[in-house]
Amino acid sequence: MEIQLSNNFWLSEFLHSQTAQRHPDIAAHQFAPPDAIVTNLRYLCENSIQPLRTLLNVPMRISSGYRCEALNQAIGGSNKSQHIQGEAADIVMSDRIIQDPDLGREKTVIENMCYERVGKYFRNDVNANFYLFAAACLFLDELDIDQLIHEYGNQGQPAWIHISASQRRNNRQILLLPDKITLTLEEAILLGC
Repeated sequence: MEIQLSNNFWLSEFLHSQTAQRHPDIAAHQFAPPDAIVTNLRYLCENSIQPLRTLLNVPMRISSGYRCEALNQAIGGSNKSQHIQGEAADIVMSDRIIQDPDLGREKTVIENMCYERVGKYFRNDVNANFYLFAAACLFLDELDIDQLIHEYGNQGQPAWIHISASQRRNNRQILLLPDKITLTLEEAILLGC
């Protein structure tokens, strides 16, 4: 039975793994998470990801969510990763926010809020993932986000966005990887300007 975590997100989205599918010993743990993991994933969705999905009105794909310890080890993940606890997701946003004229309002609101904050508009080459990153930065104080990470890709063109949330901590930390740089809100927004 499929479990709905929030209005737009389902448990299966946070469990999928090609590595686990190829290894039955990993799959047994990955695709049957304990109740505590499901609770953490629901918290992550309700308090961080769903509010951003609702604000931006654009589909998002979870490229990596929960990772059982065996999966995390198999892919070379950190043994301190919040993915192991079901407290993190790597997200790729649909390009619709850039391409679809019906979403011009959502795009413009984010651009204007960023302009008000840093006095510069986005470059023309920022990608859809950067709109997610910028929105999360702007609403960092209203959301429960432990870490927000602009991961890989070029500045203003992240390959994906990592968002973590935890009932145990709320650092509101903004990072740039692979450089492992901690950013202020303004520095984060300027990555796309």
